[in-house]
Formats: sequence, structure tokens, C-alpha cells
Amino acid sequence: HREEHSIQQLKQIAYNHPDGSAEMISAWKKVLSVDKRNLEAHVTLGWALLTSSPHAEMGIQMLEASFDSARVTPTIDFRFPQTFVIAATVGRYRAQRSEYTKAKKFTELALELSKLHTTSTKNTEDGDVCIQMQLATMYDYFPQSTHAADEAIASMQQYARKLLANPAWTIDDTIVSIMPGAAPDPFVHCHLSAFSLSFYYRADVASIASAHYQMARRGWPSLNTTARFVAKYDMEHKEHHHPCITRKIKLLVISGVLTEGHSNTESFGGMLSRLDRTVFHVTYVLLQERPNSTIANFTKAQSLVDHIHIFSKEEQDISNGAWTNRIAKHIESWEMDIIFYLDLTMSTYARRLGMQRLAPVQINSIGHPITSGHDRSIIQYYISWAAAELPSLEEAQSHYTEELLLLPSDIVYQYYEPRVVAGKQVSRIDGQRFDQFTRTDFGLPPNNNTRVYLCMQKPFKFHPEFDELLCGIMSKDMHGWIVLHRETNPANQNMFEHRLKDAGCDMTRIAFLDQQSHHRLLALYRVSTVILDSYPAGGDTTTREVLEMGKALVTLPARLLGGRWSLGYMSTIGLKESTKKALIASSPEEYIRLAVELGLDDVLRESVEVDIRNSVKNLFYRDDAIGAWEKILLDISPYHHCHKKDTEGKHLEEL
Repeated sequence: HREEHSIQQLKQIAYNHPDGSAEMISAWKKVLSVDKRNLEAHVTLGWALLTSSPHAEMGIQMLEASFDSARVTPTIDFRFPQTFVIAATVGRYRAQRSEYTKAKKFTELALELSKLHTTSTKNTEDGDVCIQMQLATMYDYFPQSTHAADEAIASMQQYARKLLANPAWTIDDTIVSIMPGAAPDPFVHCHLSAFSLSFYYRADVASIASAHYQMARRGWPSLNTTARFVAKYDMEHKEHHHPCITRKIKLLVISGVLTEGHSNTESFGGMLSRLDRTVFHVTYVLLQERPNSTIANFTKAQSLVDHIHIFSKEEQDISNGAWTNRIAKHIESWEMDIIFYLDLTMSTYARRLGMQRLAPVQINSIGHPITSGHDRSIIQYYISWAAAELPSLEEAQSHYTEELLLLPSDIVYQYYEPRVVAGKQVSRIDGQRFDQFTRTDFGLPPNNNTRVYLCMQKPFKFHPEFDELLCGIMSKDMHGWIVLHRETNPANQNMFEHRLKDAGCDMTRIAFLDQQSHHRLLALYRVSTVILDSYPAGGDTTTREVLEMGKALVTLPARLLGGRWSLGYMSTIGLKESTKKALIASSPEEYIRLAVELGLDDVLRESVEVDIRNSVKNLFYRDDAIGAWEKILLDISPYHHCHKKDTEGKHLEEL
């Protein structure tokens, strides 16, 4: 009785103070110190902590506990509408944290609860539409097994098919915004990122991406627009394609990551800054998705003729999933000829702009190696690299909703510059030396008889198939160490370690390292024995760095573009056939064998590294890449430049 009286007093104190106040939080914590299974304390304190950024995880854990009979008595009542809100909030939080199992569990629970109550977007008998859309776009960011990865895709497709089969639903942003966390951007709240699709190499990626697009256009129909000047162009030039002009072709480059040091800047900057300005008038748009991000320096290389625009979300855009229409109006007024999206599936802002026809020709490209899924009438082309696509154009095309256009396979497809300062052991990215580091600086065995197999790709690129490759290398080289990138999310790191244990790895010979500054990463390459390309998503920028350092990198090309960059580079820089055979595997078994042979055979490894050092110069300063891009852009341009005979005809467009 004394405990009950104490709890009632503490509750009174809590309710007499504002939500989230120190006094309120302290009172509820004291309740739990008296009765650790108190449901009311878990729910009320959990909700208060959730709104306080440093304690959000603790708050979510308390809300999760309210559904668990082993942790509270009684459990939360499903008859209350608030229970739906709590379940939906927990699910969306876990999805944001890339914790798929919990995210799916609570989001599916929210969907079932939404059938019992009037919810924010309940306008189908199958439940809340926003929740359905979350489940239809929810990837397993870090799958526990190959089977789990396949099941996640199948579940997502099932929800998407069911939602798209129902014609009678809409998304009302004003109502969605009532949900906790939804107001800043209802589109992002309901329609989850397609970033992870590129890692699902067994999936029908074009079909999945298309379903994502169809749901977005149904949910936010105001994004399905065509600029007036584009409609006029279509009408006037149905019969006469590519009319001639005397002005420059207006090219607009749009990206959410056009920032200094980003991999897309490193990939596209050299080419874009060197396009012929007597032919192209170039405008850059940075969609400032991250606060205070600054546009890449290369965009200022032609500052006398190029234009730069930076757009970000404003206060007026809150509670409006289609707020990017504000940016679209600016772009429409410029009347561009070609819009070039570098990363349609990485930027949520670009994703929405790309749903609108804001230029006669719109293209997607390899800033993120996956199709947009947008209708070909909206995004007409995907520009890729023949050396990194499947040999069969027909099979490669099946991965894209856009028409696939290929840069030549016999050249390096971009104008790259070295990431190491010429003649110095200094990183161009952060300006720091890296030649002073040894293995001990990274906590690795100093003995050169210990082979170090390094893969510092982000762990989300490692699907479970890669675990067996790592463990296979360890079983063949009993003195070999594996060095891997530590996953930033502790829950996913624990899953990663369990996966490796289950695959048979010797965990005493695996080192996990946090993300390294660039000069330290270069040093890691230098002190390692063999570099391992990740699978099924491989390296791009990292592969170029490894080759620049003259190190041996073993790769197993996958089915999709994101797992074939290393193959492309190795095929085009002039390596000997014997070197390519030593580095490029055609099966998991061969990958293991090649890695261990390079690790154990010093003579073989040295010959491979010498060939790489002799050939890597062909990776850089490729003017032929600029020419290839100019040709493909001119080929798809809605206009061509007038020859003398054109100026005497009737189809010259005067501007």
C-alpha cells in the first residue's frame, strides 16, 4: 500500500509539470524505480524521452516495452487509438535506423491497428495508406541471411501490388503530418528510400523501382506535371525531331550530393567542368538536403559562363510532400534542353523533381548505380558504361526502366584525377601524409608473416553471401587476418558478427575498424597484403584508390552495375591478361582461391602490383571520356546545331 501511495504521489508530480520537463521525467523515473513494470510510466516517459534527441533511443525502447508482457503489466491496450500512433512511431523510427526486423514488426502491427481505428490516411479497407506505403518500400538494410533478404523483397512487392491494385486511395499531407515525425516531409515519412535496391542483385530491380515510382505518383499527383514549354516542344516537333538552333545546348545538372569530396563529385566533376562551353551552356543545381552543405569547387571552374543555384527546404514547405514544386517552377522558367540527374535514387528532393517533365530530355546516370523506376516518358535515358554492364545489352537493359545508353567499353568512362598528390605520400582529399603509419597504428599484427585481407567498404554492401567468402579465405590461410569496416549501428554490428560466426569465421582473426580519415585509409591499403572487393555491391571510388596505391584487389563481378565497377576499371587500364586472371573471379570458390594465392605467393603478388603500378596512369586524365560524354549528350539532345544549309530553311529556331 505504501508503494502504491508513493506511485500515486509521483504521478501527481509528473502530471503537474509540463511534458518533457526535468521534473516530469524525474517523477516518472522514480515511479519505475518503485514499479519497474508500470505501463503508464513506460508509455508516458517513453514518449517524453522520444522528443528529446539525446534520449530518443531510450524512449523508443520504453515504448517497445509497453507491448511486451515480459516487461510490463498489463501490456498496452490495442483498443485505444493512441496504440496505433505508438506502434507506427516505433516502426518508422526503427526503419530510419535501418533496423529492419523491429521496423517491420511494429509497422505491420500499426497496419493491423489502423484497421480498427480511424487513422490519418485510412481510406482503404486494408488500413492506413501511409503505413502500407512504408511496408511497400521497406528494405532489409542489413539482412540476417540470403533467405531473409529474399523474403524482405517478396514482402515489399506483395504490399506494393496490393496497394497499387486499389484505385481508391490518396495521401492527404495535412492529415499525415499529424503523425509524430511526419510534418517535416510527409513524402519522406511515407515513401522510404530506394537506396538499398542496388544491393539486391537477385531481385527484379526495374519492376521494384517502377512500383516505387507508381506509388509516389499516386500519392502526390501534383508531382505529375509537364512544363508548358516542354509540352509545346512535343507538340511542335512531333514530326520534325531535333530541330536546329544557333545557340548553345542548355544542360542542367541536378544533384543532392554535389558537394566537395563526395564520390559523385569525384566521378563527374572532371568531365562536367571540361565539357565544351562553345557547345554547352551548363547550369548546376545543388539540392541542399543536408544543412550547411556547400557546392563542389569544380562547379566554379567555368564561373564566367556557368550558373549555380542552391535550393533547400524552407519553413513554408512543412507538411507538404510535394513542396519540391516550388523548385520546379524555377527550373521550368529556365527552359532547359537537357536535365542530367546524377543521383535520382539517393536524394529525396531529386526523386520528386525527377517525377516531373521539366525539360524535353531528362537523363539518369551512374551517380547511384540503379534505375530510377520512372516512366520512360519522364526520364528517357540511363547513361552507363559498357565495360561495367553485362555483355548482353538486352539483359543489361532489363535492369532499367529508362532506355540504356552505353559509354564505350574500351575507355575509362570519366575524367579522373589522382587522389594522392603527385610525387608525395599525401592525400589530395585531406592534405595529410600517410607513409608514416604501420600496422600497429591500426591495432593489427605487426608481423609480415601475418597476411592482412582488407575490405573497408561500408558493411551494408555486404550481403550474407560475402560472409562465406571471408570465412573461406580464413580457412585457407590460417595466419590470415580479415579487416572490416565497423557498422555504425550497434544492433546491425551485432548481427554482422553473428553472421560471420555462423558462416564459420574465426572471430579472433577479424578486426573491425571505424571509418578512417582519408589519409589513414590510404595507409591501410598500403600496409595490407590483399584488398578484397565487397560483394554483391563492389567498390568504385575505393577501387580506383586501391589501384592508384598499386595494390592487388580481388573482385567477383555481380549481376548489377554496382557490383561491376572493378571489372570495368581492370578491363580498361591496360593490365596484362595474367594480372586480370589473378584478380577477377568468376565464382565464389575462385574468389577465395585468388585472394589466398595472392596472399601466400609473394612473387605472384609483386608481379601483379608492378603491373598495376605501370598501368594505373591510364586511369587518369582521360580526354576521350569527355569526348564520349559530349557525343552521347549531343546524340540525345532535343536540338542540333545548325549547319549553313539549315539556316536557309524554315526550321531554324531563333532565341
